[in-house]
Amino acid sequence: VSVGIADGVRPCASDLLRDADVALYSAKGAGKNRFVVFQPEMQTAVQERLELEMDLRDALDAGQLFVLYQPIFDLQHLTIAGVEALVRWQHPERGVIMPDLFIPLAEETGLIVPIGKWVLERVCEQAVVWRDQGNRLGVSVNVSAVQLDRDDLVDHVRRTLAATGLDPADLTLEITETTLMRDAAATARRLTDLKELGVRIAIDDFGTGYSSLAYLRQFPVDALKIDRSFISGIASSSEAPALIHTLVQLGKTLGIETLAEGIEDRAQLHQLQLESCDTGQGFLFARPLDPAALEDLVATWSTINHHSDPAPELERQTT
Repeated sequence: VSVGIADGVRPCASDLLRDADVALYSAKGAGKNRFVVFQPEMQTAVQERLELEMDLRDALDAGQLFVLYQPIFDLQHLTIAGVEALVRWQHPERGVIMPDLFIPLAEETGLIVPIGKWVLERVCEQAVVWRDQGNRLGVSVNVSAVQLDRDDLVDHVRRTLAATGLDPADLTLEITETTLMRDAAATARRLTDLKELGVRIAIDDFGTGYSSLAYLRQFPVDALKIDRSFISGIASSSEAPALIHTLVQLGKTLGIETLAEGIEDRAQLHQLQLESCDTGQGFLFARPLDPAALEDLVATWSTINHHSDPAPELERQTT
C-alpha cells in the first residue's frame, strides 16, 4: 500500500487533494509500501514526470526508441553465445535516457505494452538479418510484469515468430524473479503456453526475489540469470562466492543453464569459470552495442578464438 499525505490550509479542498496525490506519486516512485508527506519541492518533480510521460507517449511513433545488444558469452570457451536486447530512448532534448528511468513510467501508464511489442518485433527481425548473414545468434528480450499479465502476449509472440521467420529456439524471454511470483499459478500457465511455441524462458535477477524451490519447479525455465550484485561481491564478500556456487549447482541439478550478469574483471570471470557457470555478460566482454558494432565484434572475436588466446582482447575491451 502507498499513501500520500497533505495537511494544512489551502485555498480550496481540491488543492489539498492535489498535493496529497503528488505525495502519493512520490511514495510509489520510492518503492511503494510506504507513506510520504507532501513537500512543496515535490510539485516540480511531478511536473517533470508528467512532461516525461507526455514525451514518452510520442517517442515510439517519432522513432526515438532504439535497441542495443549486449553479447552473452560461453564462459568455458569464451565464444559469443547470443545477445541480450536492451531498449534506449533518444530524447530530442535530454539525450539518451536509460531504461531504469523510463521503463517504470511505461509500466505505470501501460505504454510498456506497445513498446514491448515493438522491441520484440525489431529484435526478431534483426536476428533473422544476422542469421541470413551467417551469424546465428540467440536473442534475449525482457518481458515486463504488465506484458506477462496480458492474455495476448502468447499470440503476439506467435505472430512475430511467424512474420519474421525466426526459429523459436533462438528467442529467449526474460522475466524477473519478482514478476514470476506475482501470481505463480497464472504465470506458470502462461509460461507453459510460451514454451509450447518453442521459445526459451529465463529468470532474470535470480536470487534477489522471493521464489522458492517448490515454485521454481513449476516454471518451465531454461536459464537462471545470477544477479550482478552477487558477481560484484566476489572479491569483497565471503558470502558471494558461496551463493554463486549454490546457484550454479542448483542450475546443474535442475538441468537449467546459469548465466552471470555484470562481469567486469578477470577475477570474477575466473571464479565463475571455476564454478562452471555456463554463460555470462558484462563490461569485461563488451558494453551494449548497435547492430553494426556487434557484427564487427563477432567477426573480430571469431578470428581471435581461431588463432590466439582471447585474453588480450578481454584486456583491450576492459580498457
